[in-house]
Amino acid sequence: MNRSAAILCVAGAWACGGGSSDTHVTLPIAAPLVARQAKWALDWSDEFDEAALDTTKWIAVEGASNVNNEREYYTPSDVYLQNGSLVLRSQQRPMGGRAYTSGEVRSGTKHTARLGSAVEWRTQIPTGKGIWPANWLVNTPCDGINGCGANWPPEIDVMELRGSQPDINLMTHWWGTYPNQGHETSLYGGTTLSAGYHTYRVEWFADSVLWYVDGTQRAKHTSNVTFGTLQLVMNTAVGGDFDGDPTSSTVFPQYHRIDYVRVYRDTANVY
Repeated sequence: MNRSAAILCVAGAWACGGGSSDTHVTLPIAAPLVARQAKWALDWSDEFDEAALDTTKWIAVEGASNVNNEREYYTPSDVYLQNGSLVLRSQQRPMGGRAYTSGEVRSGTKHTARLGSAVEWRTQIPTGKGIWPANWLVNTPCDGINGCGANWPPEIDVMELRGSQPDINLMTHWWGTYPNQGHETSLYGGTTLSAGYHTYRVEWFADSVLWYVDGTQRAKHTSNVTFGTLQLVMNTAVGGDFDGDPTSSTVFPQYHRIDYVRVYRDTANVY
């Protein structure tokens, strides 16, 4: 017996002969969806060519981070546009009870990505021990200041680097529900990422997550593919569990620059 039909019979025995000997129901079997080559169409973007951050697209976070033992106070004064790029500046200065300030921008529910989306950033990263830049996707209830609790995961990290190892990109997807979350991480370190702008892209399918750096696929994950409606985040944390705290060798200020962010939809398949 077809396994789908067997499951339906257990759930409703009366309709599969369990209630009357002369009752017969034919169950239609849906044809499997045929996965076609993705065809990407631009869904929305920000080229950061305006005079100021577009607040219809982005939220500039403000507050002291309460996750990962980070040391920064996020302030909109460290978020600005310059020469066609969004700049997230990290400084060593006291604010809000913290010794460092930095910038974080997120889309919240203003713009999101989901299965069938591709997201691409062109970014120049900051460097230095204790500097933690990232371009990533996370569940929309997460606010950037506090832990997400049961709202986390999902999460997909597209560009994430330790400032002490600025030429090794970490590409991670998270699944499950805190505190029983799981994750898979791949590393790419084939070029000098800290030397200038590079493109970081994720393509998110129902059966896989693909990462690209500078147009070449660098990782593919096919197990436990996460799902959900995710916001876009660009930030630089200072200190914390990922790369430790800054040292006397860490140079401030540091600048995380984003030339553009572009979100695409796959128009060849149904999600």
